[in-house]
Amino acid sequence: MFSKIRLLIMTAFIIGNVHASWKGAQQAIKQSNSSSRLKNLIIELVEGGYYYSALPMMKEYLTKDTKNLSSEVERAFAKMIQVVGIKQFETLPYRYLVRSRSPSIGYIMAKKLFRERKYAKALTNLKRIPSSHPVYAYARNMEATIYALKGMNRQAFEVFEECENIAVEAGNKSLKLNRDYCIAGKARAKFALKDHSQSDLLYLDISKESRIWPEILFEEAWNSFYQKNYNRTLGKLVSYKAPVFQRFFNPEVDVLNALTYLKLCLYADAKQVSDRFYKSYWNDFKKLNRYLNRTGKRFDRYYDLMVNYEQFGKTLSPLMSTLLQGVQGEVAFEVLKRQLLEANNEFERIRAKSNSAFKNFVVKNLEEAVRSQKMIIGSYIRGKLSSYYSQLYNAFEGMSYIKLEVLAQRKAKLYSFDQKDRKRGDIKYIQRNEKQYFWDFNGEFWADELGDYVFGLKSEC
Repeated sequence: MFSKIRLLIMTAFIIGNVHASWKGAQQAIKQSNSSSRLKNLIIELVEGGYYYSALPMMKEYLTKDTKNLSSEVERAFAKMIQVVGIKQFETLPYRYLVRSRSPSIGYIMAKKLFRERKYAKALTNLKRIPSSHPVYAYARNMEATIYALKGMNRQAFEVFEECENIAVEAGNKSLKLNRDYCIAGKARAKFALKDHSQSDLLYLDISKESRIWPEILFEEAWNSFYQKNYNRTLGKLVSYKAPVFQRFFNPEVDVLNALTYLKLCLYADAKQVSDRFYKSYWNDFKKLNRYLNRTGKRFDRYYDLMVNYEQFGKTLSPLMSTLLQGVQGEVAFEVLKRQLLEANNEFERIRAKSNSAFKNFVVKNLEEAVRSQKMIIGSYIRGKLSSYYSQLYNAFEGMSYIKLEVLAQRKAKLYSFDQKDRKRGDIKYIQRNEKQYFWDFNGEFWADELGDYVFGLKSEC
């Protein structure tokens, strides 16, 4: 009974604060000084939970006010960032962002500099973020990534390990995904240092339930390939045939599959993979190229493309459907969609308010934030489609090499591609470590088996 009363009191207190903040914002808009008016509007709206309505005002404030942000605005901004994210602010010029001492702004600047490959400046911004700040763990991840890109893999490994430990010590569920990325970073660092055995063990520390595990499985396959453990590479890759991977698209999976058969001198298998790849994707690949060239950077078109696909399942080709499914499965896309939904929910709250000039003013700001969010989503979709196009382009180049190599070997060895019913496979050709065990494949994919398959093929070289 006491807990119910306490909950009612807390709810009433929150509702009271929201109403007070709405009234406070109504008073703030009447102030004559434009800078003070904007500042107080932001503070009051954020206090009331109207984060997206305050978002365009915060952008305007950052570009107009020449002073460093006050502690009140810094607090409001940090609170806003935790809800609306940082994408909306990444488009602002560096000269406006640099005025703020906010760790959140420092992280935004670091991301901008990272994309521009200005790694030294990015590191300077990252190292200013205190360990008590919510973005600290993500900052350490980015710092370690920069070291890895600069070839400083031992230092990268150490920082990735610190990043992992932060999440473990915090026990924060929201940091779990970041922790998995840091474990993957450690495995990649060991791979770069050619310590493939240790890299194997680190990859196995990532749970199959992790959102990043589908992409990690491909990296594990490459790690096995570099150890010349080709049967395990094929076993890793065959997992992608399971229905659970329907939303995962990586054309390099097929390239590595064909390349592995090539290394085992199983030329018929390599040719079959290559032929199937061309048949599946070549025509749709050309359609994708035409679509990207025709649409350019009209981000609203990409947003509409996804909306039409989600509502009606219509796209220009089967490949496009596969790619859009891949975009839907991305954590970043889910976050952007959730933020758009939150903005729409905020609109419903405001619509319930009494009609007034102030309400109309806030609605216009919120509509601007929603338009920006849709453009950000469209930009993200275009970026992913462009990335998929590049992957496909490189994959076709790789497959062309494999087809030529198979042809050369066919001439050299007079290999028969019509050979039927080859009896192949034996447990004696399988290599394993202390975290890998044997069991029989029963003809079906089971979740706990995915990623653990291994072929037993003998090399025909």
